[in-house]
Amino acid sequence: MKKSTIVVVCVTLYMLLFHASPFLGVPDEIITGLFLLSPILVIYMAVVILKNGKPSGYSFNERFYDDWDYTRNGKE
Repeated sequence: MKKSTIVVVCVTLYMLLFHASPFLGVPDEIITGLFLLSPILVIYMAVVILKNGKPSGYSFNERFYDDWDYTRNGKE
C-alpha cells in the first residue's frame, strides 16, 4: 500500500499546485500544460489504487460503508 500512498500524495500536491498557479503568477502556457497533464495523472492514480488496493472482505449488503460498522436493513 506504500506505492498507492506515495502516488496519491504526489498527485494531490500536483493538483494543489495547479489550482494555486494562477495566484502565484505562473504563465498561462504552463497552466495549460498542467491542465492537459492532470487527467493523465488522475487516471494513473486510479489505476495504481485499483491495482495495489486491498479489497474489502464484506459485500455491499453486509456493510454499506466499509469504514463504519453499519449493516443495511434492506429498506433504503
